[in-house]
Amino acid sequence: MLTDTTFWIDLAEELAAGGQGAARQFIAAHRSIHLEVSIITWGELAAGVNSPEELNHLLRRVRILNLHLQVAWEAGRIERELAEHGARLGENDNWIAATARTWGLRLVTRDRAFDRVPGLSIVRY
Repeated sequence: MLTDTTFWIDLAEELAAGGQGAARQFIAAHRSIHLEVSIITWGELAAGVNSPEELNHLLRRVRILNLHLQVAWEAGRIERELAEHGARLGENDNWIAATARTWGLRLVTRDRAFDRVPGLSIVRY
């Protein structure tokens, strides 16, 4: 499953507070599932940490998916699909959605904006 930026922000906040919120509960309920992130999510999360090591520690058990031509193609398709309905995503969310569709992954998110993306399988936490 591909996880979006909001998931990791929620998880980091839950860990810092010592609480058991929705993100931690999701991980506990899906221990056998491999979680992945887009390099776009890695970049967004980098804005909130002090070092790459801190970020790598948070994502230590997560595979990071880089961008390649098929993801770029899919991002363009999503842009066209949503522009036709006047319901575009932000640029980074578009890349995250494209990564999920390209790899055939379900997207773990609480962000309702992704509901607008046709063919995107979403898992709520």
